[in-house]
Amino acid sequence: MELKNIVDRTSEKAMSFVDNFEILDLSNLDNNHFFSFNYSRKTFYTATLLQGDYHIEFEDEKIELTGNTLLFTTSKIPFGIDTVTGIYKGISCIFKEEFITKNNSGYRLLEFPIYKPGRQNIYSLTDEQAENFTAIYAKIFDEKRDNGHYKESLQRNYLLELIFNAQKLDPAASYIKKNNTTEEIACSFIRLLESQFPIDNPQDVIKLKTAGEFAEHLSLHPNYLNRQVKLSKGRTVSDIINARIEQEAKILLKLTNWNIAEIANSLGFEEPSHFNTFFKKHTKAAPTDYRKLKRE
Repeated sequence: MELKNIVDRTSEKAMSFVDNFEILDLSNLDNNHFFSFNYSRKTFYTATLLQGDYHIEFEDEKIELTGNTLLFTTSKIPFGIDTVTGIYKGISCIFKEEFITKNNSGYRLLEFPIYKPGRQNIYSLTDEQAENFTAIYAKIFDEKRDNGHYKESLQRNYLLELIFNAQKLDPAASYIKKNNTTEEIACSFIRLLESQFPIDNPQDVIKLKTAGEFAEHLSLHPNYLNRQVKLSKGRTVSDIINARIEQEAKILLKLTNWNIAEIANSLGFEEPSHFNTFFKKHTKAAPTDYRKLKRE
């Protein structure tokens, strides 16, 4: 499927990014458009299919792109993309973090490996793979044209389809952000921690609970992460994690009717007894006693 066949279906051309989501034909952009691949700190996320030859430049590294290239860029890594030919060709979905949330989709954006903080994966596609991804973009363009009642929900679902299919691919190249400042590292950790909360139902289970798990997700050594977080926040990674789990546990005990086993499981404890020990250690009260006291 040719890209031109897709974008010809709609004559719309967004000139401002007032909503949480937009899809663009990159060959139609001009210098006055809100979106550009100039090197800067982006305030949005993208899911972009590029066709042709490009250079993607990060703070301390440049990577050559050729053929069909799939990128999922984040607002956390400054980058710039220059075309070798002077012409951009491709499709890009541009969206804000609130476009994909636990409440509106069942997923948290930063839980997806392709949007892993501190890492930029680059996927080189065969013609067949590019055809398959282009077909998904085509469905998003169709919703842009039709402007139906379920437009946003359908576009969100198709964007998730792009993400899920991309996560089955092996990246052709990766950029890992280096020389992070202490504050940037601490903020990335806090942001990743908070992305797991609030817990809305007993089936939700936090996936990252230990300093080692957070460090792996951020592509950092656990000791380095802990040192930088302590310099910035005055507390260790484990102390901050435990405090946030304690806070969520108190909220769930006070405001829900979930049983102790359900709360324990959602907070990442394999056994209710482990949760009881944790809660009593940090609050000096058993979970059942705390719940009874707060409801009297």
